[in-house]
Amino acid sequence: MSYQRLARRLADDPAPTVTTLPDGSVDRYCRLSTGALDPVDRRTTFAREAAADGRKGFDLEPRFVEPGGQAVNAAQQAHALGADAACYGHLDDPEPGRNVLADLPFDTVSMGQAAVVNVLDFADSDLLLVEASPDLTAWSLADLREAAPLSTVFDAHALVCANWVSTPGMAEAFHELGDASIPRRPFVFDPGDVLGGDLDDHRELREAVRAIGDSVDVVLSVNPTELRTLAVALPDPPAPPVDDPDRVRAVREAFDAAAVVKHGKAEALAATGDGVVRVENPTVDACRQVGGGDRFDGGLAVGLGAGWEWPVALACGNACASHYVATEETASAAGLRAWLDERELR
Repeated sequence: MSYQRLARRLADDPAPTVTTLPDGSVDRYCRLSTGALDPVDRRTTFAREAAADGRKGFDLEPRFVEPGGQAVNAAQQAHALGADAACYGHLDDPEPGRNVLADLPFDTVSMGQAAVVNVLDFADSDLLLVEASPDLTAWSLADLREAAPLSTVFDAHALVCANWVSTPGMAEAFHELGDASIPRRPFVFDPGDVLGGDLDDHRELREAVRAIGDSVDVVLSVNPTELRTLAVALPDPPAPPVDDPDRVRAVREAFDAAAVVKHGKAEALAATGDGVVRVENPTVDACRQVGGGDRFDGGLAVGLGAGWEWPVALACGNACASHYVATEETASAAGLRAWLDERELR
């Protein structure tokens, strides 16, 4: 019944305030080929061709450019659902005369240069080739304070913070925020691709999340692969046989988070103080590989900011993500209701 309840809640025009931070990117969707008439449309093909003797290079042809970055994508979804969204990101286009991030339909404050991401949206799996933002790499909480008072940034019904892996200064910022006088709000934290790193890196992440948890209600949001990586790196990982409910509970306890959420193609799981909540995800044929998780975070933040119970908030994240990967469009509240109705989801 979660999706029926979601449709009713969306009909009430939810309008929480949602703040997102701190990244931003110019996403160039590219066509890869080994020649003008020989496109490479699968990641497995690319791997095979890259390993082939005599292969020296590939042609990279930009097809179109979009605003991107986890914070930007989450803000786009929150805004589309009717939230009053604001993004404190890195939104300055590094290419003179190109202003991909200049006309976003919600409040924005830029803290520096955006990254450039070459997206190879293969049929079987995406691959991102990133030109990092030097400003994001050097970012600290002082940059956010310069952009706006912390009381203004955090005076929202919910927040989304993302891209730990590209923001070395986030660890120190979390420790500072743990001692700051800011409103306690749901804080959806999506660290990004945490598949690498040694045990010291994972310990730093856990300690930072525990620190900021003194000031906000951390909702750690990860995909299934990231969840497994975090669980294996715990000082006391769950003993086999182990499944994802075991993992979200163990990670929540180790991170001392308000909740840990796994979002994936089949389902969303949330370990909360009241137990584990599971909501199945609508099955779709994916047209877009990149950005679904960010729409999940935006939808989840809207649900939590609006005060919805966990099954409905998870259903909102699921529906936003599935709609996006199926249609390549960020769903409005009305559009999402119609999409759910077409599928007769309960």
